[in-house]
Amino acid sequence: MSFPSSAIGLPNTMDYKLAPSLPESARSYSVNIAPDGQTSVTGPSQSLTYTAVTAVQNQFNAQAMSFTLPSGMSDSVFMDPVCTTVSFSLIYTITTAPAITGGATYLLGSAASFIDSLQVFSNNVPLETIGQYGLLQNFLLQNTVSSSERAGGLSVSMGCDTNSLNGIDIPVTVGSHRLNFCIPLISILGVGSDKFIPIGSISNLQLILTTANLSPVNAYCITATTQPVFSVPFSLVDWTLNMKYIDVGDMAANLLKQTLVDGKWFIKASTYTQSSATIPSGSQGNQQLLMQIRNTSVKSLFHQFGIANGSASQSIVAPNGYFDALNICSNSRQLQIGGNFWPNKAISDTQQPAVGYTYLIQALGGGLAKSYGTVVTRGLYNSVGGVAAIPTGSDSTLQIPTLVSNVPTHPIYTSGDDAGTLSCLKYPASAYYGYDLEKSANTLFCGVNTRSQPPFIDLNLGATTNATITCNAWGLSDVILAVDVMSKSVQAFI
Repeated sequence: MSFPSSAIGLPNTMDYKLAPSLPESARSYSVNIAPDGQTSVTGPSQSLTYTAVTAVQNQFNAQAMSFTLPSGMSDSVFMDPVCTTVSFSLIYTITTAPAITGGATYLLGSAASFIDSLQVFSNNVPLETIGQYGLLQNFLLQNTVSSSERAGGLSVSMGCDTNSLNGIDIPVTVGSHRLNFCIPLISILGVGSDKFIPIGSISNLQLILTTANLSPVNAYCITATTQPVFSVPFSLVDWTLNMKYIDVGDMAANLLKQTLVDGKWFIKASTYTQSSATIPSGSQGNQQLLMQIRNTSVKSLFHQFGIANGSASQSIVAPNGYFDALNICSNSRQLQIGGNFWPNKAISDTQQPAVGYTYLIQALGGGLAKSYGTVVTRGLYNSVGGVAAIPTGSDSTLQIPTLVSNVPTHPIYTSGDDAGTLSCLKYPASAYYGYDLEKSANTLFCGVNTRSQPPFIDLNLGATTNATITCNAWGLSDVILAVDVMSKSVQAFI
């Protein structure tokens, strides 16, 4: 059988056409703005507390940080969303250092964990709302970057640790401390848009970030004698929204206006809609979790199971609170929307965890597991929590963390040349799940309409839960931004 033939042509590498150019008057420039009014967030006076053999997160301060974007200046001005970041610094002063043994004090995930929610408004009309924002950033961080990337530039900008899969160690020595961070913006104003945004054709655009009410700094020790004393508690200062604007010039702007439909720009973007549900302690067998994600085109749905910080069973199997994504031993797991199921064959997280991970990669937009350089390892993906025992017949690498020398530990390898353990404090449980709902990539409204039929996560638990389990989920949905050049208004169709 001969190899199929095709029309003769030239490869792209032999296409010598010059790319189109902007006029000489075009220019790009950075725009850096401070918050409106409130410029800093200060937590409680006792920012850290140590309790023997218990992971502790103290309260913080849920404060709305509002940024008014320069907008409406000229139809020739655009924003490059890929370059949008938020920067801030964590400052504090310790006057008495803690006296502890076996201590660990670190940032959960990354600096994005200081942010609980994101909202975008135009003329007081909401365009976008993302809940559990810091947890979402951590989900994407763990599953779409490699270990080398995480330990490289992301350790500089986002506060990722260079020798673990959590955030950087927090200094607890006497003195004043300052840690600076710069995080990408997951939003229609950030990496959620793949086209320039005509910011000059929009008026009254506002971004609101709400900080966490629970500090994302974890404190753990084996014994505690003296608690730290703060003269300046944990405070977030130097907030700045960093953007890149491009003025294409009047000539290019006039050419672009000729392509408008009814005097409007139509921009395809994407956003994440958050929902959560709980599984009570003592649950077993069939469970159905309603996700209140009602959008026109949901392309993927992601979720993870966790135990709230402070619960009795949390300190060993999930010392990082909700940042530990637990395998809760489901014999079958599917997403149901209007009587249809994704995937068609239910996933077993007890007997076939590798299949579930491959579906997660597809939901993230990849194909094979190699499509993304994740930091998730087999042992962390199969870290079990929230149940008393692992069902008989499960994959042999499913393990429940235990205390080893008073440290919560993954018994990753129990035999062989590679026998060893990993601290749960530095290597969080990583059972992340996803469902690919996209019909065809790179097409408009290629997802599933959930407005009248919201998604349900159908589970069959193979073991009885011994804690209240929370399922945090996000639906990745198409967004169309319609920008009216005449009225300088914008609408978001989700």
